[in-house]
Amino acid sequence: MKAKLKERLDVFSDAIIAILITIMVLELPVEIHGQSVHYAQLFHAVGIYLVSFCFIANLWYQHAVIF
Repeated sequence: MKAKLKERLDVFSDAIIAILITIMVLELPVEIHGQSVHYAQLFHAVGIYLVSFCFIANLWYQHAVIF
């Protein structure tokens, strides 16, 4: 019974982390001015996304190591 509960907790936390990463990707702004994309703002947003992704990936890794 205890192993089944642990497995469910692991699957639930993996699902939550996958949802968080998906929502972060959907929030990346892509502004189009006429026929061109504002690359400076896009690269800034991608940089913030990468830092956030690494932070969440570290949390996921630490959770996997603990459990």
